[in-house]
Amino acid sequence: ARITALLLALAAGGVSLVRLRTEAARTPSPNSGWPMAAMALGLGVRLGKPGGYVLHADGRVATDQDSARALAYASKALLAFVLIVQAALILIANGGSA
Repeated sequence: ARITALLLALAAGGVSLVRLRTEAARTPSPNSGWPMAAMALGLGVRLGKPGGYVLHADGRVATDQDSARALAYASKALLAFVLIVQAALILIANGGSA
């Protein structure tokens, strides 16, 4: 979850890691809050569960356009993850030396 959050934060153009940690801690789950907080901060929107928690409380209300941006960020994060895994596999296959 933390790797996903980091990749989403990078895909969104950078998010404060201190703020990310603070927002992620607002959810009851030790894991799910990280990517949700990264997306809320990256998009600049307020996300929450009624009666539960609010992430990025000072963010604006999400719009339809934010869904498209969220998909773009998720796609970039996935591509980055695939490239990292491929690089790791190449290093492993070469016995740790490039």
